[in-house]
Amino acid sequence: MYEVVPVSSHAKTEIGHLPEDVARYYNDALLVLRAGVPDAAAVQLRRTLEAAAAHYEIREKILMKSIEKLISDGHVTQSFGPLLHHIRSIGNVGAHASDERVDQETAGRALRFTTQLLRNLFEVPGELDELAQNGTTSAK
Repeated sequence: MYEVVPVSSHAKTEIGHLPEDVARYYNDALLVLRAGVPDAAAVQLRRTLEAAAAHYEIREKILMKSIEKLISDGHVTQSFGPLLHHIRSIGNVGAHASDERVDQETAGRALRFTTQLLRNLFEVPGELDELAQNGTTSAK
């Protein structure tokens, strides 16, 4: 087996155990960010956040309330709250016609936050479930 160095930037955004509905918005965000359309990426990241919350049966009409419910239900720690609100607010900027625009750096930062969130919500629990199913949850 060979490893290519440096590692592809795509490897940084691969997330295991991601539900299809969440992955669709996340992958769209990656696509438009790589195409240089940060406003659209910000909107797709906001949608990713909405889809992730909905996967946990949280479907508030206002995303801010869904974020608070993710935290209060224990799916996300309180320290993630400001990151989630950042993703939400950047998505709002991207969605509305105004003089304010989302730049590539800001959208990239929101992508990194979203990636970490999705790893915590889906990848880590999925990996732990696999370990439990294989009976390898304890170190030997």
